[in-house]
Amino acid sequence: MAGKSRLWIVVVSWVLASCAGAPTTVCYKVDPLLKVFPENTAFMDAPDTLDAAVNTHVEFQFAIHSSAAVEEFTVECGDLVGPGGARVPAPRCGVVGYVGVGDSMDEPAHDVLRSATGLFPDPILEQESYSFAPFTTFSPWITVYVPEGTPEGVYTAEVRMKGEAGGRKFSFREDINVKVWPVTMRTPDFPNVNWAFDFDGCMKQWNGGVQVEKYSAEHEEYLRQLYGMLAEGHQTMTRIPVWDVVGMQKKSDGSWEFDFTRFDWYVNICEEAGILHSLQVEELGHRLVPLWTSPMGLFVPVEIDGKITKETYPPDHPAVEDFYSSFIPALRDHLKETGWADRCYQQICDEPIDVNAESYCQTVDLVRKYWPEMKVLEACQTTKTRDAIDAWCPQMNYWHENYDFFKDRQAKGDEVWFYTCCYPHHEYPNRFIEQPLLKTRMLFWMAHKYRADGYLHWGFNCWSEDPFRETVMPGTGTMLPGGDAWIIYPAYRKMLRSIRFEQHRDGLEDLTLLQMLAEKEPGTADALVNSLITNWWVYVGNPETYRQTRRELLKALTSCDE
Repeated sequence: MAGKSRLWIVVVSWVLASCAGAPTTVCYKVDPLLKVFPENTAFMDAPDTLDAAVNTHVEFQFAIHSSAAVEEFTVECGDLVGPGGARVPAPRCGVVGYVGVGDSMDEPAHDVLRSATGLFPDPILEQESYSFAPFTTFSPWITVYVPEGTPEGVYTAEVRMKGEAGGRKFSFREDINVKVWPVTMRTPDFPNVNWAFDFDGCMKQWNGGVQVEKYSAEHEEYLRQLYGMLAEGHQTMTRIPVWDVVGMQKKSDGSWEFDFTRFDWYVNICEEAGILHSLQVEELGHRLVPLWTSPMGLFVPVEIDGKITKETYPPDHPAVEDFYSSFIPALRDHLKETGWADRCYQQICDEPIDVNAESYCQTVDLVRKYWPEMKVLEACQTTKTRDAIDAWCPQMNYWHENYDFFKDRQAKGDEVWFYTCCYPHHEYPNRFIEQPLLKTRMLFWMAHKYRADGYLHWGFNCWSEDPFRETVMPGTGTMLPGGDAWIIYPAYRKMLRSIRFEQHRDGLEDLTLLQMLAEKEPGTADALVNSLITNWWVYVGNPETYRQTRRELLKALTSCDE
């Protein structure tokens, strides 16, 4: 009743003040697992206190609505203070921005989110001040990190928000509370990779519309920021490019010469960022023609007008044998010399399906002639690749449909990852903008339930020319739903998190806590997961229920350590 009473008081006050001509500005505390749209004006009360383990993140969200244009809005927060004066460092403060989703996803789930304005919340803006149109709701966003060594207890800070609405100053002061449990999360080590790109267009977006010269100081800074974002999201693997970075030259005597200097440049930056537990070498081939059912082939470098490019040939083409008989031994020897061979996965041809599985196997057979121990990690939608794949990575719905097969492969020593991309749709969890945020976290609770060995997503930052106005990749219709191609955003010489990025990172933290509990009480860990997830299509959608279960997870870990 208290929540309903407060809502009626706010609504009545807003109506009376609007009639009197004075601008009205109201503030709500909103669960950060709920997306706030610009047209929203009423909200359920959010929890006053959120739970955290040491070394994890927790977020807070507010919703502010004003009947007048808002100018010079700022949000800030100091350290959180706990028992005996112990402190958690001041959180990151920002405001959630709105983006467009031009083509709504097809085959949506029952809980798909729709926007009356066509605008969806996603990027976390970090500016000195913000401005908003009248009758628009906007969301200050607070991200707290609880560092190593923080004592247990409840920590409190005051979030200070102020601005001008219709020429009148306003301010709000709201407490945030974090209950830190006596549980320290270890560094997440669940294998996962988002393909991150330094395409010319991506770097141009980051550089304010000015092209970045390849391998310049600006290019290096771009990569350090990009890989830093991957590290913040607990990524453990990086996909390293080959075709644009390895020097390839055919000498006059017909032999091949290779230069791995720039390849090493990428790998070293990854290693410095802490995201090189293992590496995935870029694909060596693709479909022979741009048809989904086309046979697979392998790339071969060719010189056209004095420039090296690549063409795709079937695996029995003489040019393929000529090139790969030199390139694979050179790649193998270089990786062994640098100490990276044992943590290397090779991608061969992306996403084989049943009708081209045999041609895929032929490409692998040819490559393995020159490196039999090569470990192949492949996104796939087939079970017919014989022993060509060591680390299977089926699309989530294909994993579901062939779960017994993949479980058997694990029993025989193979790894089974899973991936999401433009699919699956329906009720499967994914991380599209039009889906509730909780689905992104559920990806990793499902990873534990079904014993995945890793996770892959293709699009970390494959930005369009206007990634804020349109989050569906232009020209793809509904094939790449909003947000599928990127989960972070470009700003001038910096990169912005999104609320989906935050929940993806937090989902990996949840999974790490579940793994810690499973090592001591596997039955308890499974019971907690099963209380949220019935099956692939039926899982919790209520943030309050999720938070109660996560609290039970922290309780169980606390009991294990007593």
